[in-house]
Amino acid sequence: MSTFYVYSVEPMPRVDLHMKRDYNPLNDRIAYNGIYLPPIEAKTWTKIDDRFKSLRHHDRTDKAGHVYHVFADEIVKANQERLRPRGVVFLDHEPTATERTELAQQALSLNMQFRLDTIQGYEEAMKEAEANGRTLKANTYVRECYELLNMEQPGSVAALRAQRQPGEAAAERFASAIEGAVERVLAKLLKPDGGAPAKSAVAKSA
Repeated sequence: MSTFYVYSVEPMPRVDLHMKRDYNPLNDRIAYNGIYLPPIEAKTWTKIDDRFKSLRHHDRTDKAGHVYHVFADEIVKANQERLRPRGVVFLDHEPTATERTELAQQALSLNMQFRLDTIQGYEEAMKEAEANGRTLKANTYVRECYELLNMEQPGSVAALRAQRQPGEAAAERFASAIEGAVERVLAKLLKPDGGAPAKSAVAKSA
Protein backbone atom coordinates (compact mmCIF):
# COMPACT_ATOMS: atom_id res chain seq x y z
CA MET A 1 0.00 0.00 0.00
CA SER A 2 1.27 3.44 -0.91
CA THR A 3 2.08 5.96 1.78
CA PHE A 4 1.05 9.46 0.72
CA TYR A 5 2.71 12.76 1.55
CA VAL A 6 1.69 16.33 0.80
CA TYR A 7 3.79 19.50 0.50
CA SER A 8 2.55 23.06 0.08
CA VAL A 9 4.28 26.39 -0.52
CA GLU A 10 1.51 28.15 1.41
CA PRO A 11 -0.32 26.91 4.49
CA MET A 12 -3.46 25.12 3.33
CA PRO A 13 -5.82 26.56 4.24
CA ARG A 14 -4.38 29.97 5.03
CA VAL A 15 -4.93 29.93 8.77
CA ASP A 16 -3.24 33.33 9.00
CA LEU A 17 -6.11 34.79 6.96
CA HIS A 18 -8.97 33.15 8.83
CA MET A 19 -9.96 36.40 10.53
CA LYS A 20 -10.12 38.30 7.25
CA ARG A 21 -13.66 38.87 6.04
CA ASP A 22 -12.67 38.46 2.41
CA TYR A 23 -11.09 35.01 2.83
CA ASN A 24 -12.99 31.73 2.65
CA PRO A 25 -10.88 28.86 4.03
CA LEU A 26 -13.21 26.25 2.54
CA ASN A 27 -11.71 27.00 -0.88
CA ASP A 28 -8.31 25.86 0.35
CA ARG A 29 -9.24 22.87 2.50
CA ILE A 30 -7.88 19.49 1.46
CA ALA A 31 -10.98 17.36 1.70
CA TYR A 32 -13.03 14.56 0.19
CA ASN A 33 -16.42 13.03 0.99
CA GLY A 34 -16.87 14.95 4.22
CA ILE A 35 -13.34 14.33 5.51
CA TYR A 36 -11.11 17.39 6.04
CA LEU A 37 -7.38 17.23 6.67
CA PRO A 38 -6.20 19.60 9.37
CA PRO A 39 -4.26 22.66 8.16
CA ILE A 40 -1.09 21.75 6.27
CA GLU A 41 1.96 23.75 7.29
CA ALA A 42 3.93 25.57 4.61
CA LYS A 43 7.22 24.13 3.36
CA THR A 44 6.68 20.86 5.22
CA TRP A 45 6.22 17.33 3.92
CA THR A 46 3.27 15.95 5.83
CA LYS A 47 2.28 12.30 5.89
CA ILE A 48 -1.39 11.58 5.19
CA ASP A 49 -2.99 8.82 7.21
CA ASP A 50 -3.89 5.72 5.19
CA ARG A 51 -7.53 5.74 6.20
CA PHE A 52 -9.96 8.09 7.91
CA LYS A 53 -13.12 7.10 9.74
CA SER A 54 -16.16 9.23 10.33
CA LEU A 55 -19.82 8.91 11.24
CA ARG A 56 -22.69 9.82 8.97
CA HIS A 57 -26.38 10.12 9.83
CA HIS A 58 -28.64 9.35 6.89
CA ASP A 59 -31.62 11.15 8.41
CA ARG A 60 -33.05 12.30 11.75
CA THR A 61 -34.13 8.80 12.66
CA ASP A 62 -30.60 7.46 12.19
CA LYS A 63 -29.52 8.13 15.79
CA ALA A 64 -26.61 5.69 15.86
CA GLY A 65 -25.28 6.71 12.47
CA HIS A 66 -23.20 4.69 10.04
CA VAL A 67 -19.43 4.52 10.01
CA TYR A 68 -17.73 5.17 6.68
CA HIS A 69 -14.11 5.38 5.58
CA VAL A 70 -12.14 7.61 3.25
CA PHE A 71 -8.73 6.47 2.05
CA ALA A 72 -5.64 8.56 1.41
CA ASP A 73 -5.55 7.82 -2.31
CA GLU A 74 -9.13 9.12 -2.64
CA ILE A 75 -8.18 12.39 -0.98
CA VAL A 76 -5.14 12.75 -3.22
CA LYS A 77 -7.08 11.97 -6.40
CA ALA A 78 -9.75 14.53 -5.50
CA ASN A 79 -7.30 17.35 -4.76
CA GLN A 80 -4.03 17.00 -6.65
CA GLU A 81 -5.09 18.68 -9.90
CA ARG A 82 -7.20 21.33 -8.17
CA LEU A 83 -4.41 22.42 -5.84
CA ARG A 84 -1.38 21.85 -8.10
CA PRO A 85 -1.39 25.46 -9.41
CA ARG A 86 -1.14 26.70 -5.83
CA GLY A 87 2.12 24.81 -5.37
CA VAL A 88 0.68 21.77 -3.59
CA VAL A 89 2.42 18.48 -4.32
CA PHE A 90 1.25 14.96 -3.44
CA LEU A 91 3.53 11.91 -3.47
CA ASP A 92 2.72 8.23 -3.03
CA HIS A 93 5.95 7.65 -1.09
CA GLU A 94 8.22 9.43 1.36
CA PRO A 95 10.25 11.97 -0.64
CA THR A 96 13.98 11.51 -0.98
CA ALA A 97 16.36 14.37 -0.25
CA THR A 98 16.65 15.07 -3.98
CA GLU A 99 12.89 15.03 -4.45
CA ARG A 100 12.42 17.42 -1.54
CA THR A 101 14.64 20.00 -3.20
CA GLU A 102 13.42 19.57 -6.76
CA LEU A 103 9.71 19.36 -5.96
CA ALA A 104 9.87 22.29 -3.56
CA GLN A 105 11.31 24.50 -6.29
CA GLN A 106 8.76 23.25 -8.83
CA ALA A 107 5.97 23.97 -6.34
CA LEU A 108 7.32 27.47 -5.77
CA SER A 109 7.40 28.19 -9.50
CA LEU A 110 3.79 27.06 -9.81
CA ASN A 111 2.77 29.18 -6.85
CA MET A 112 4.42 32.27 -8.27
CA GLN A 113 2.62 31.77 -11.57
CA PHE A 114 -0.66 31.27 -9.71
CA ARG A 115 -0.15 34.56 -7.90
CA LEU A 116 0.60 36.34 -11.17
CA ASP A 117 -2.54 34.85 -12.70
CA THR A 118 -4.48 36.01 -9.64
CA ILE A 119 -3.29 39.57 -10.19
CA GLN A 120 -4.14 39.45 -13.89
CA GLY A 121 -7.60 38.11 -13.13
CA TYR A 122 -8.19 40.85 -10.59
CA GLU A 123 -7.06 43.63 -12.92
CA GLU A 124 -9.27 42.36 -15.74
CA ALA A 125 -12.25 42.23 -13.36
CA MET A 126 -11.37 45.70 -12.05
CA LYS A 127 -11.36 47.18 -15.57
CA GLU A 128 -14.70 45.56 -16.32
CA ALA A 129 -16.15 46.98 -13.11
CA GLU A 130 -14.84 50.46 -13.92
CA ALA A 131 -16.38 50.28 -17.39
CA ASN A 132 -19.73 49.73 -15.67
CA GLY A 133 -19.24 52.60 -13.23
CA ARG A 134 -18.23 50.43 -10.30
CA THR A 135 -15.08 49.91 -8.28
CA LEU A 136 -13.46 46.65 -7.28
CA LYS A 137 -11.05 46.61 -4.35
CA ALA A 138 -8.31 44.04 -4.12
CA ASN A 139 -8.90 41.48 -1.39
CA THR A 140 -6.30 40.47 1.18
CA TYR A 141 -4.85 37.64 -0.89
CA VAL A 142 -4.58 39.75 -4.04
CA ARG A 143 -2.75 42.48 -2.11
CA GLU A 144 -0.36 39.86 -0.76
CA CYS A 145 0.31 38.69 -4.32
CA TYR A 146 1.25 42.23 -5.38
CA GLU A 147 3.62 42.54 -2.44
CA LEU A 148 5.25 39.13 -2.90
CA LEU A 149 5.82 39.67 -6.62
CA ASN A 150 7.01 43.21 -5.99
CA MET A 151 4.42 44.57 -8.43
CA GLU A 152 2.78 47.96 -8.40
CA GLN A 153 -0.88 47.99 -7.51
CA PRO A 154 -3.49 49.74 -9.68
CA GLY A 155 -3.31 53.49 -9.27
CA SER A 156 0.48 53.67 -9.18
CA VAL A 157 2.45 55.55 -11.83
CA ALA A 158 3.62 52.34 -13.51
CA ALA A 159 0.13 50.89 -13.54
CA LEU A 160 -1.30 54.05 -15.09
CA ARG A 161 1.40 53.91 -17.77
CA ALA A 162 0.41 50.31 -18.55
CA GLN A 163 -3.19 51.45 -18.99
CA ARG A 164 -2.11 54.08 -21.54
CA GLN A 165 0.04 51.51 -23.34
CA PRO A 166 -1.95 48.32 -22.77
CA GLY A 167 0.07 46.15 -25.12
CA GLU A 168 3.81 46.57 -24.72
CA ALA A 169 3.87 48.13 -21.27
CA ALA A 170 1.48 45.62 -19.73
CA ALA A 171 3.35 42.67 -21.20
CA GLU A 172 6.65 44.09 -19.96
CA ARG A 173 5.20 44.66 -16.51
CA PHE A 174 4.01 41.08 -16.04
CA ALA A 175 7.12 39.56 -17.60
CA SER A 176 9.43 41.49 -15.31
CA ALA A 177 7.33 40.50 -12.30
CA ILE A 178 7.63 36.78 -12.87
CA GLU A 179 11.27 36.93 -14.02
CA GLY A 180 13.44 36.22 -11.01
CA ALA A 181 10.46 35.98 -8.64
CA VAL A 182 11.30 32.41 -7.66
CA GLU A 183 14.87 33.29 -6.77
CA ARG A 184 13.77 36.40 -4.86
CA VAL A 185 11.46 34.53 -2.52
CA LEU A 186 13.26 31.19 -2.44
CA ALA A 187 15.13 31.91 0.76
CA LYS A 188 11.96 33.17 2.44
CA LEU A 189 9.61 30.36 1.45
CA LEU A 190 11.86 27.32 1.16
CA LYS A 191 14.19 27.19 4.14
CA PRO A 192 15.49 23.62 4.43
CA ASP A 193 13.63 21.82 7.20
CA GLY A 194 16.41 19.29 7.57
CA GLY A 195 14.16 16.96 9.51
CA ALA A 196 11.72 14.14 9.08
CA PRO A 197 8.29 14.71 7.57
CA ALA A 198 5.71 16.20 9.87
CA LYS A 199 3.55 14.01 12.03
CA SER A 200 0.69 12.19 10.40
CA ALA A 201 -2.40 14.26 9.77
CA VAL A 202 -5.52 13.51 11.75
CA ALA A 203 -8.80 13.93 9.89
CA LYS A 204 -11.75 15.93 11.09
CA SER A 205 -15.24 15.00 10.08
CA ALA A 206 -17.40 17.62 8.40
